[in-house]
Amino acid sequence: MMTFETDSEAGVIEFTVDGEVSRAEYDAAAAEMDTVIARHGKLNAVAVVRNFAGMELAAWWKDISWGVGHLTKLGRIAVVTDIGWIIAASRATSWMVPGEQKLFTPEELEQARSWARAS
Repeated sequence: MMTFETDSEAGVIEFTVDGEVSRAEYDAAAAEMDTVIARHGKLNAVAVVRNFAGMELAAWWKDISWGVGHLTKLGRIAVVTDIGWIIAASRATSWMVPGEQKLFTPEELEQARSWARAS
């Protein structure tokens, strides 16, 4: 399951992933991300990953195509997790994101939120 909250004034979306992400959940998030980008010119995000049990194939494909099409619109991305393979994957792919990406532990959630809003 993926949920999200938007701080429209700051241009920040906070995602929480706890389980499998469905296409419907991803579509709703992608629409909201597009709205933030239209208003602010870029997207800052906090991604809280508690448990990741995968994505529906259609959501995975949409994520890749959305990401490739919006790479230059990404600002600060705070990844909040204590899941080892997500940390490793984030570090390994951070060079691909033109914006900034920073890892935080779950105990550092408030710092992650502040950092994402500080740009």
